Amino acid sequence: MRNLRNIGFRILSVRRTVCVLSALAVFDVGFLFSQDYTRLSERTIIGTARYVGMSGAMTAIGGDPSAVTDNPAGLGLYRRAEAMATMDIGIDRTLQTDQEKTGKTLRFSLAQASAVFSLGDFSKDDGLIAYNFMISYKRHRTFFRDYYGYAGSGPALAPLLSKADVEWDIAIPNHRTQDSNAFRLYERGQVNEFGLDWAMNYSNKLYFGLGLRIHSYSLTEDALYQEVYGKDSLYNKSYVSHSGVGVGVAAGFIYRPLSWLRLGLAIHTPTLGSLRTYTDGKLQTKTDTLGTSNAPSLAFRDMDFHLPVHLSTSAAFQIGAYGMIALQYDLYKQLQSPIIHSLRAGVEVIPVMGMYINAGYACESTFKKEETPVLMDPTFDRQDTYSQFPRTAQYASVALGYRGSFIMVQAAYQYRWQHIDLFAHENAAPYDMNATTHRIVITIGWHR
Repeated sequence: MRNLRNIGFRILSVRRTVCVLSALAVFDVGFLFSQDYTRLSERTIIGTARYVGMSGAMTAIGGDPSAVTDNPAGLGLYRRAEAMATMDIGIDRTLQTDQEKTGKTLRFSLAQASAVFSLGDFSKDDGLIAYNFMISYKRHRTFFRDYYGYAGSGPALAPLLSKADVEWDIAIPNHRTQDSNAFRLYERGQVNEFGLDWAMNYSNKLYFGLGLRIHSYSLTEDALYQEVYGKDSLYNKSYVSHSGVGVGVAAGFIYRPLSWLRLGLAIHTPTLGSLRTYTDGKLQTKTDTLGTSNAPSLAFRDMDFHLPVHLSTSAAFQIGAYGMIALQYDLYKQLQSPIIHSLRAGVEVIPVMGMYINAGYACESTFKKEETPVLMDPTFDRQDTYSQFPRTAQYASVALGYRGSFIMVQAAYQYRWQHIDLFAHENAAPYDMNATTHRIVITIGWHR
């Protein structure tokens, strides 16, 4: 486990290192694993600059590699080969309300890369016109936040430790409240998608597509929680790492009943995959008497893992040669979790031929988790007693692009904001966190 540095607290020594305790994690196994599912299942609106600028409202529009990953039918609108790549530059800022300590991170990543192959007879307007193929990579989520929480006083962790079915050798404070507490969490990871898509164009009115989706996911959480009782202190240090892969299928269509109207519908099946979770931790105290525990220091668990089913429906309205407006609704459903609802709206304006201006807004609910967990299964050791309850996320974005005969260049800016209730343990009051992201994406492409 990598060390947590510069945390503002000096980790004190005990006779021996006190390691992960079988029943220390007082959260229900179903609750904890549901939270793991939730964190890895969450999505952000990221992709090409045009897609980001439209706030992802492109299920009915197509003709863009990020739109194709949402709706494979959008691949049917291509009329020539294309290669494209997008760089994502983000500044993530997390701040507890009424506190000054800010978690601020700068990151660079590849948001997407794709290659489109178009085959067909575009001289005709009836019947089967084209078969198109695309291979692609897309970053669905980047975990890259630092959280700092502080409270002047509050319920102690010790009563929860005493509930655990373990003979404690370590001396822990018996207080029901503590003078102050502080929490730090490093979160790192990513969810990636590799896709292979096929689509057909029938009479320039009906577009149908299928896609194979291979996902890889990873998430590490490195945390330290401290409680102070006058001259006594308790430190709970935990590390959790998740990694896995999964396979799913996507299908969709776009229908143009009128020249100015496009209707889109797509569905992504849950993935068939697996997840390995590794945990490690250490409990340390400074009291009048010191002791140690003989509990094991780490644990592994392998289990099935499924990304959520995703349903997307959209309508786009063409405004002659001047642009279009799109409205979209997305639904996500994870196992044992309520539905996530996402509403998106985007506009595209073409002031002169070859130039595109986009703007968009999106509002997305989150997987709501129960805040009343029960004792965890003691056969699997978890010491990460914290939990996150993210609330509604909102996005606002703008983009500018140029599309020439062979080269295309696009740039977009996105602002994302969200409120998060972060709990150090079951009985603790939440740290009121505000999480924001400033994102710039730059897309460069070639077509012929």
